[in-house]
Amino acid sequence: MDGLLELYRSTFDGQTPETERIAGAGSNRAYYRLRAPGRSVVGVVGTSVEENEAFIFLTRHFTRAGLNVPHILAVSDDRLRYLQTDLGTTSLYDAVAQGRGRGGDYSGDEVSLLVAAVRYLPRLQFEGAVGLDFSHCYPQPAFDEENVMFDLNYFKYCFLLPSGIDYHEGKLQADFRAMACDLTSDGSVGTSQNSVVTFMYRDFQARNIMVVPDDGARALFFIDYQGGRRGPYYYDLASFAWQASARYSSELRKTLVDAYYDELANYVQVPDRKHFDSRLSLFVLFRTLQVLGAYGFRGYVERKDYFLKSIPHAINNLRSLLSACDNYPYLQSVLMRLVTAKATESASTESASKANHLKVRVYSFSYKKGIPADDSGNGGGYVFDCRGSNNPGRYDKYKPFTGLDEPVVRFLEDDGEVVTFLERIHPIADTHVERYIERGFTSLMFSFGCTGGQHRSVYCADHLARHIHRKYGVQVTVEHRELGKTYTLYATSSITQAMILAAGLGTRLKPITDTRPKALVEVEGRTLLEWTLGRVAAHRTVVNIHHFAAMVKAYLEEHRNFGFDISLSDESERLLDTGGALKKAAPFFDPKQPVLVHNVDIISNADLNALYRQGYAHDALLLVSDRETNRYLLFDDDMHLVGWKNTATGEVRGRDGHPYAFSGIHVFHPRLFEYMKTFGDKFSIIDFYLSVCGKADICGIADNKLRLLDVGKIDNLNHAKDYLNHAKDYNP
Repeated sequence: MDGLLELYRSTFDGQTPETERIAGAGSNRAYYRLRAPGRSVVGVVGTSVEENEAFIFLTRHFTRAGLNVPHILAVSDDRLRYLQTDLGTTSLYDAVAQGRGRGGDYSGDEVSLLVAAVRYLPRLQFEGAVGLDFSHCYPQPAFDEENVMFDLNYFKYCFLLPSGIDYHEGKLQADFRAMACDLTSDGSVGTSQNSVVTFMYRDFQARNIMVVPDDGARALFFIDYQGGRRGPYYYDLASFAWQASARYSSELRKTLVDAYYDELANYVQVPDRKHFDSRLSLFVLFRTLQVLGAYGFRGYVERKDYFLKSIPHAINNLRSLLSACDNYPYLQSVLMRLVTAKATESASTESASKANHLKVRVYSFSYKKGIPADDSGNGGGYVFDCRGSNNPGRYDKYKPFTGLDEPVVRFLEDDGEVVTFLERIHPIADTHVERYIERGFTSLMFSFGCTGGQHRSVYCADHLARHIHRKYGVQVTVEHRELGKTYTLYATSSITQAMILAAGLGTRLKPITDTRPKALVEVEGRTLLEWTLGRVAAHRTVVNIHHFAAMVKAYLEEHRNFGFDISLSDESERLLDTGGALKKAAPFFDPKQPVLVHNVDIISNADLNALYRQGYAHDALLLVSDRETNRYLLFDDDMHLVGWKNTATGEVRGRDGHPYAFSGIHVFHPRLFEYMKTFGDKFSIIDFYLSVCGKADICGIADNKLRLLDVGKIDNLNHAKDYLNHAKDYNP
């Protein structure tokens, strides 16, 4: 910033302006509005000299051609900063915001602005190309097959792969190459049938068009074309009219294409409309795949919310473009699966969002002690009387047991009366759960009563709870009132599989861990294992056990595994450390899906679902933060793991880099098990990552908003209550 102010002062007689940072959605360059009496300019600070020089060169060329672009006022000696004219604060994107907010119902005035933009586009493309030395373009002088393959592979690795869609690498690449050939043929490298060279703007978007007052009218000015190059004129029209978040209707798109086609005739002999539309569809398809790749990187990897929100709109565009893939049958089949999966995911997400608000409570009770009260304030729910069925409590051999124990369960199911009873109740419960989810209700209560509240009602309450949890994925809390037993079946998340490292000796928690395992230490009424299971909420979870292993087994059985599919990796004979634990658990995992690995003694506000989605793009993704510790992981500028250091001892491994503290939470892809074959049975996962980071994609992701508490330390247990009260969105 100091350099930019110095450039301003040297340009404008030593004046020091007021400064205002201008927000940017996806650019790595920083923009500032610099104001002084009677003057306002825009200052730009870039990170790439080549990119800055491309913009400066193109701007000066377009200015000489009389095109509506900002003027360059000054450039720093290092070419990293420059000043340009201030075109105001209203972009075309802002000017048509009301129509976009109405779901694409644009007013006549808004349509006029959009049409004006596409009518000006051929002037930029054709007049802007006259006399232009394309060698100054950055990063490429022309649109070619290499460019296309880069963007298609960008889509493949940054969007398709994280989406979990399986594909045959060779078949997909063959169709990609065929598409690249088609896109760069038929004059599409910028030469029309009349050999007229055209400038491809590349990022012709409403956000990059400024609406400037001009003597009572409005003029359009154009910015952010530094990525432009020699290329096909179809590309920019596709980029503008099919912008994912703009929500242009098919009728408005036709209006825009018609306007462009008419204007194009002033510059070149246009192809017949059928050929034009066919070529345009191909570029729209390509541009949509390119955009999804960018959204995947900016959204899944960089976690920029704007790009995540735009994905459904781009998928909608893609759905209407599948016919443009007729010449690429394998790609078409992959995209059909992608569109279907995303549609299902969207519907599932919407349904899950509503379902996550619903909490179902199921009680068992004895009629002698009264019907359970409803502490939600809603006045209660369904009450079912189980006393009409055969009572195992009449037989001495069943009196010591409950409706959760195998002898009673076998008696009731062999007798069959309770089973028939529940079969009639399930449809009633299903109807109301579905209706409550649909209406966004938050509380639903079912109660089962019998004579003693020990056998029949307990069996029925547990079975209905598990039925609702399995079918709808909602959180269900079960309270067997007369048994004094309560457990919760937590709602599942989008995490496919996870491992909770819970086998440690818990030496830092002595003397508490002299009588129980670390995983069963309680924080605010819940064990660490329950907190972690509820947070991870994976469809399949592996928990490793060693210290007081039998207690963990009994605890999970007592709490019905909290509703999850849980497997135990037993390390009773030998504790295997964090890396060895993963290696031993390998047979439990689907080799095609990432594994979220979470230490049982870590409580955080991390968005675990987002971390898991981002993990698809890496061999391993480690959640880290900029906090004080003795041991740091070291990362390069691209957040690839390169080393480790201990500030207390001075020990350093690997090479130097940016230091971050590890959270104990990471996403591990099973393909890394191949590298573990050379390791023994017992080893640290950090040692493993450091040994393979030069040949595998081991990355970190820093979360500056991360709140994390290591409750594996005795002192931190006292801070847990206060922490949980302030860690937003933590409670499962």
